[in-house]
Amino acid sequence: MKNKVLGIFKYPRAWNIDIINRFSNFYLAEYLYISDYKNKNFKEIISEINNLISSKKIETVLFDVDYFKFINFFFIKKINAKKKILITGDDFDQHEMHSITASACDIILSHCPLSVLKFREKGYESYLINFEISDLGNDNEKKEIDILFFGVITPRRKEILDYIENQGIKIKNLGHKEGEVGLSKEDLLKYISKTKIVLNLSQSRTTTVQNLASESIYKFYYQFKGRIILSGLKGALCVSEYSPGQEVLFNEKEIPTFYNKEECVAVLQKLLADNELFEKYKSKFITKVIDIYDEKKIFKPIYEAIERKETRKVNLVKFPYWYLRISAKQMIIRNINLFTLFKAIIEFNSIFSLIKGSSILIKVLIISESILNLLWYSIIRTFKPKN
Repeated sequence: MKNKVLGIFKYPRAWNIDIINRFSNFYLAEYLYISDYKNKNFKEIISEINNLISSKKIETVLFDVDYFKFINFFFIKKINAKKKILITGDDFDQHEMHSITASACDIILSHCPLSVLKFREKGYESYLINFEISDLGNDNEKKEIDILFFGVITPRRKEILDYIENQGIKIKNLGHKEGEVGLSKEDLLKYISKTKIVLNLSQSRTTTVQNLASESIYKFYYQFKGRIILSGLKGALCVSEYSPGQEVLFNEKEIPTFYNKEECVAVLQKLLADNELFEKYKSKFITKVIDIYDEKKIFKPIYEAIERKETRKVNLVKFPYWYLRISAKQMIIRNINLFTLFKAIIEFNSIFSLIKGSSILIKVLIISESILNLLWYSIIRTFKPKN
């Protein structure tokens, strides 16, 4: 009989099911969404999840933490499971938050190879996991498209794409505006299988990078993108803007890389003009992708780590003030309004537990801010409900 795994996700996203399917090859896997817990506060959500874990005899729990501060250290710590696994796909600007939350977990799984190393640097047991579908099958379609771009269109990306076309290079642009839905997964895969070169732009999309420890100082990060792997799995070469994550996996002979639009055009022109060079890059790139992201190969160390009785744990010296502030706020404002105010006041027991061991100053600041959050959010969410 297979052991059971539960995935806790913040709300439905396409890659959630891919992760669950991956675990389903080894475990009886199911999932839930925090967004489905309407009118439940911090304690009530934890209680219901623990009842589910107990009734179904679930041993391992996966926690989706990206951009969702509700699933923090204190939430994970109260979930009753033998093994707890943190999953992140966007660790590039959330690492300070994630690396503290991770101390409540046994294993860290990250989409980015650089992120895996950053967690290991802190002593965590971390592994690479593929968020893309691994068993895509190579259709051996006729390569009708020279250059393909897909993803969100930002002003910078539009500038690069326009520049490429102005240099006489035809590019199939399947990009979409922020907030809009792009092509379905099936249609996108069909396009990639008919493409020679997929263009990857790795700079983060926002105007500044949200860094919780040092605020918004940097304009961008070079982010490892899944379309690199998706390209190789569907038989296309990827030409990519630099990112340190891809540098961990590929050398300069396996993936053509550029830093600016002029270098990008030069690389594309060279590959399109020299078929022998293109085929050489393509062969090495696809071989490397398939080797690294072989389903059984990439999941084997994860499975072995889950099945081991002991894993490396990281004990923190203390929780920084900013982390306690965020955690306290998320505990208090969850599904709050004037009708649930009494329940929220009772929830203050969780706040007191959170700040236990902190200095008097931090205790005063956290409690004061929590009272203000309690009053403010209970009022505004009564008259303007959260979507």
